[in-house]
Amino acid sequence: MPPRVRTLLLALVVAAGLAFSTAARGPLPAPELWRQVEVIRTAHGVPHIRAENVRAAGYALAWVMSEDYGARTGMRLLGARGELARFEGRARLDADFENRQSRARAIATYHLLDPETRDLYDGFAAGINRWVTVHPASFPAGMPTDFNGYDVATLDIGNGPPPAKVRRFLTALRGGAPGDGP
Repeated sequence: MPPRVRTLLLALVVAAGLAFSTAARGPLPAPELWRQVEVIRTAHGVPHIRAENVRAAGYALAWVMSEDYGARTGMRLLGARGELARFEGRARLDADFENRQSRARAIATYHLLDPETRDLYDGFAAGINRWVTVHPASFPAGMPTDFNGYDVATLDIGNGPPPAKVRRFLTALRGGAPGDGP
């Protein structure tokens, strides 16, 4: 066998081996989102986010909001998921029920959102998950770290205020006592 053919054959065997070993490991993981962003705060603390893509921008937004508002940002997602009563007690059951309905709607319509919006929501969820992982003492024991874009989209579902709140508002507007009907 001529040396050139032997070299070509050896190169093909090595390339096939590399391709097989990469395929056996599965696809390479996506780069970590925190590596794709830069957050610069002004002298007044106003954050400016530079991101390589929308998903990374969502991640940075969640991180900055968590820095500024602490556990409230993550707890809002927990509420959107309809699981806040687990941590705050029975008083949250009605809100959890309403939020689970909104979340079901978010899940059913998520595919209708444009890809950039889904990327933003998924990135935001990843940012919250990372924040909870890095700062567990800021949250109640058992705080989940598996939030997803559905949870974030639920915050934007436009169902309007719950009927009980509307009734109370109308009653107060008309000068009635809290228990009077509309």
